[in-house]
Amino acid sequence: MHSYYTSGDHDDAEFINDPNFSASQQIGSTYQNGTVNNRGHQIAKAQRKVTKVARTQTNYNTNMTPQNGELNSGEWLKLEEKERGKWMCSDTLYMVSGCHFDNYNTTVRNNDGKTCPVPTHYFKVMLRTKSGRTGKSVASCSASELICAAYLVANDATATPQIMSVAELEKRVGFTFFVNVPNAPKTTYTRTDWE
Repeated sequence: MHSYYTSGDHDDAEFINDPNFSASQQIGSTYQNGTVNNRGHQIAKAQRKVTKVARTQTNYNTNMTPQNGELNSGEWLKLEEKERGKWMCSDTLYMVSGCHFDNYNTTVRNNDGKTCPVPTHYFKVMLRTKSGRTGKSVASCSASELICAAYLVANDATATPQIMSVAELEKRVGFTFFVNVPNAPKTTYTRTDWE
């Protein structure tokens, strides 16, 4: 995240298949009537307004998951607004957004009849410089110059995002984040940096 990418006024409402994948590998993002899920952008459309191409890429079906509509327009939106607002800095904010499956018990069908599993959780992982204005790459910073944290939230209308260390989220979801930043302080976080 950087103000460069959020600047501009490009908008594109068309949802399309990602040209880098075959259509058979993608599930269209319009879910059948009656579902509580809607298109959950992994990279929010408001975060890539700088060019028409960047904005269009946020509407690829590969960037969508069936996310609870109330979560998407509520607590999840609040996190996205913090990414574009108080967490963004002159240095780059590195943010990983993703979905997680504790199980595959819940599915939805799209309007073409394809079945899609519904994630049980969503997460955001953030890393940036503490001051926000070092002019340095995070990979060249010391641990004392960096801050990071993670949020995990159930894919539910009433869920509240839970803040935790990046290391804790890594154990939960099975991914390793920021592998190219050896000094990232992944075992600690300061809650007030990310509220």
